[in-house]
Amino acid sequence: MKINIYMLTIAIWCLCYVRSGEPDFYELLGISRDANIQEIRKAFKKIAVKMHPDKNTDDPKAHENFLKFTRAYEVLKEPETRKHYDLYGDTGSDLNDEKHYHSYSYYKNDFGIYDDDPIIVTLSRSDYEVNILDDAQMWFVNFYSPQCHHCHELAPTWRKIAKEFQGTIRIAAVNCEDDWSLCYQLGISSYPTLMFYEKQANLQEGERYKGYRNFEEIENFILTKIPSKITILTPETWQQKQNEHSQWLLFMCSENTDCIESKTQIKLAAALEGLVAAGVILDDNLAEKIDKTFKDNRIIYWKKEDSNSIKKIDGSDFIELMENILNLLPGPQLIDEVHFKEIRNHLREGATTPWLLCFHVGSATDLDLQLKHLPSLLTNINVGLVHCAQSSSLCSELHISRYPVWGTLKVGGAFEIHHGRDVMHDIVSFARDSVRSTNLRALTPDDFEQIRREDGIWFIDWFAPWCPPCKKLLPELRRASQHFDKNTVQFGTIDCTLHRSLCTREGISAYPTTILYNGSKIERFHGVPNEDGIVGFIEDAINSKVISLDDSSFVQLMRKPVDEIWFVDFFAPWCGPCQKLSLIWRKLAKQMSEFPQLKMAQIDCVSNAALCSSQNIRAYPTLRLFPLGSKGLNSVIFYTGNWELVTLKRWLLSLIPSNVRELNENEFKQEVLRGKLKKPWLVDFFAPWCGHCTHFDPEFREVAKELEGYVNCGKVDCQAENNLCQSLHINAYPSVFLFISDSLKYEISVRNTDEIIKKVTLLVDHYTNKESHDEL
Repeated sequence: MKINIYMLTIAIWCLCYVRSGEPDFYELLGISRDANIQEIRKAFKKIAVKMHPDKNTDDPKAHENFLKFTRAYEVLKEPETRKHYDLYGDTGSDLNDEKHYHSYSYYKNDFGIYDDDPIIVTLSRSDYEVNILDDAQMWFVNFYSPQCHHCHELAPTWRKIAKEFQGTIRIAAVNCEDDWSLCYQLGISSYPTLMFYEKQANLQEGERYKGYRNFEEIENFILTKIPSKITILTPETWQQKQNEHSQWLLFMCSENTDCIESKTQIKLAAALEGLVAAGVILDDNLAEKIDKTFKDNRIIYWKKEDSNSIKKIDGSDFIELMENILNLLPGPQLIDEVHFKEIRNHLREGATTPWLLCFHVGSATDLDLQLKHLPSLLTNINVGLVHCAQSSSLCSELHISRYPVWGTLKVGGAFEIHHGRDVMHDIVSFARDSVRSTNLRALTPDDFEQIRREDGIWFIDWFAPWCPPCKKLLPELRRASQHFDKNTVQFGTIDCTLHRSLCTREGISAYPTTILYNGSKIERFHGVPNEDGIVGFIEDAINSKVISLDDSSFVQLMRKPVDEIWFVDFFAPWCGPCQKLSLIWRKLAKQMSEFPQLKMAQIDCVSNAALCSSQNIRAYPTLRLFPLGSKGLNSVIFYTGNWELVTLKRWLLSLIPSNVRELNENEFKQEVLRGKLKKPWLVDFFAPWCGHCTHFDPEFREVAKELEGYVNCGKVDCQAENNLCQSLHINAYPSVFLFISDSLKYEISVRNTDEIIKKVTLLVDHYTNKESHDEL
């Protein structure tokens, strides 16, 4: 369908209209534009308990003001309404029209029991499955309702469990009042329900906890699920084990020592898996050989490279022990502003080792464990730590607004931020993918302005980091960027939560929006959002078979010879339907490139307004065909059908002469089924509604051209000649058969031109040779 220019202008104006003077919802809640749902809820709860009208009875505007906070929360908590707000502002009804909110006690006591907890992960329907499907972590999830009395009773125990098993398993919670659809999907019918997931579990493999809901029972249940990684060491096995692991956490449990309890051993071994091996020593002689003061030590840290230096581990509980052990393990290098710039300059000048950087403030056990693990997992990547309280200007320059945040500095100096889950598996995958994708970098508005002034080709992803489809696309974009040299196509990302004004100015109306910028030509990507889809789109665009016409080159069409056929798309870059058609247009041109007499072209009616006006173009897109047998612009056919690839292709093929003869039932019987044939017939049986038949048609035409004089080529419309096709047992389209005689036929199952020609030639030659031999 065509878009009237005037009406589209009005529509765009209406979409972009935002009520003047409306408050910014992000500023109202005091959050960054890339805040996640947990941060949004936490911010709103903090405001609710402070600003609620029940607590501000002497303020006549308390109700009106609180409605604004409530409206901001309601809009930003849902991905769809948040996206709409980011793009167009708040276009909803007046805030005072029948708006309600909960009581003060609800927000204080019942609004997200675990939203404020720094250890418990609050999961929602948008991120539940992607978190649970974790190769490296076990998860224990508490499904609750804030209105449930037993849920509140369990809360202190659940927080204690989370603290006690920090670094060992992930403890989570789901608010079933907010995410009832997720709870319904999982069959949660009572609260609280506790569900345990092993590593690599799927959504339906959770095990329901059925024991008593006290700390000891839940702790014992978890301990039974943690695989024991503790080795019993003897004088005979110790030497061998030293060669297998260079660092050991040794629990002294001989008769003369005060052995630490087994559950603490299991927790420590599980948390430190991959960093330090855990072993139990029961033999006094071995214990004394390793540490002469072993009677005074319950746990020691032993390192092969420095075996003379035994580190005693003290601590009254698991948490303190973990902190003391982590302090002994080597950590990443601390990077400040000066060092960061030096590293980036070295990478720009040819240094070959990229960096993974963690931007943080404060510390946490999970983060410390990640930082200790990463160097062994990323052997060809340096790992560094940036403390944003100490290097605030650097973090501000890189737009780091939440913590912890992971980013890569790549060979060549490009920088990219990780927007996925803050779990080990995802961080490692991001780092490996990102450092290989040296042709992809995060862009600022200044970078974009420079790109638009230059002539290079850029594929840019406009996204929001909280948007689930955006997160899914980013790894595909990285892999796609690896297919192209930066001198051919460069890749960039623009975060619309950070650069909102730029995104608004550029007309970004959805997340993610991916656009190819090729000089003055701008084309939106509408294909399959994966690596292959992006690569195919870009290759088609930069190696396009479509001719771009302008004021100076339009003379090619004006001088069109009679033996050429031109199909022309008059479009406007801002026109949505034009953008969708552009991808189809390129595919059509590529598939029809076997016909040298066909020329497919496009004319940008914004850059060439006078030309389009002279051709009386009044709506976009307008498709016109200048047929064979006519010169220049003397004859024109207006295309008014739909824009599906198959329909366009079928229509074009009907206008191009072919060596293939269309046969009806009588002609087929007279020409093909008449006994011994002087020349074999190769026949394509098709149906006009069959898309595969239409796509195969150019291949078959090429076969007919190459085999002209060798075999006859024909085609039969099985919709029109249904009885004939049924009598020949044709039950799939397209079907190709080689008829040597009325009683001898061969099905040609291949569909490639060269393979068909090879197969037909072999069969005809074989039959000809056999016939000659029989005559002799």
